[in-house]
Amino acid sequence: MTYIETLILDIKNSLANIGAALSLILIILGGIVYGISQGMPAETRGKWQSMAVGLIIGGIIMAAIVGSAEVIRNIAMKAATAE
Repeated sequence: MTYIETLILDIKNSLANIGAALSLILIILGGIVYGISQGMPAETRGKWQSMAVGLIIGGIIMAAIVGSAEVIRNIAMKAATAE
C-alpha cells in the first residue's frame, strides 16, 4: 500500500512542478494566436480563433487541475487505503 501512496504523491509533485508553467504558456500562446488571427482573411481567422480559444481553455483547465491536485491526491489516497 505504501507503493501506491508514494506513486500518487510523485505524480502530484510532478504535476505541480510543470503544470503551472505549462498552463501559463498555453494561455499566453492562445492570446498570441488570437492576436495574429485578426490579420487573416475571414475563413482562416475563424480557424485560428477556434484554435486560440482551445489553447486558452486548455490552459485554464490545466490550472484548475494543478490547483486541485492536493485534493485529488487526498481523495485517491483515501480510496486506495479503503480496502
